[in-house]
Amino acid sequence: MIPMLIVASIATESSLAQPALEPLSTFVGHCWRGDAPGGAGTDTHCFAEVYGGEHVRDRHTVEVDGKTVYAGETLYSVEGGAIAFTYWNSLGGVGHGTAQATASQITFEGEMREDPASAPTPMHATWRRTSDGYEVVWPDGTPHSMRRADGGKRNGL
Repeated sequence: MIPMLIVASIATESSLAQPALEPLSTFVGHCWRGDAPGGAGTDTHCFAEVYGGEHVRDRHTVEVDGKTVYAGETLYSVEGGAIAFTYWNSLGGVGHGTAQATASQITFEGEMREDPASAPTPMHATWRRTSDGYEVVWPDGTPHSMRRADGGKRNGL
């Protein structure tokens, strides 16, 4: 009986209620870390399912010398059968967009405002899966590697 309960809890632990969000299931329950864009500091993303897997949250921080200098949060949802996202940051900026997934990558398109006074600017990025994590590729082709930061343990964010 106990082995069956363990298998059942593992099977449901990473299951998302919205099938369209499944491309994000690899990230859910884990934190991922890499060098911040531009090489100044560390970039950490921690993913969690919210509201019973109806949405996925990505909490994001950039730290320099152990101090958080920037933070943001993305909420991924399903709209019209596709992944949609809303992003907001510690500067007061907000962004919206959509994501398209294939077997090896997720491509994001949208608009972002850095802060409330900024004009919206187009945002394009691709996440490509790697053997030990994923990399974010910006339109200029620069990859930004992210590796699991929690030793493979699921976090409770």
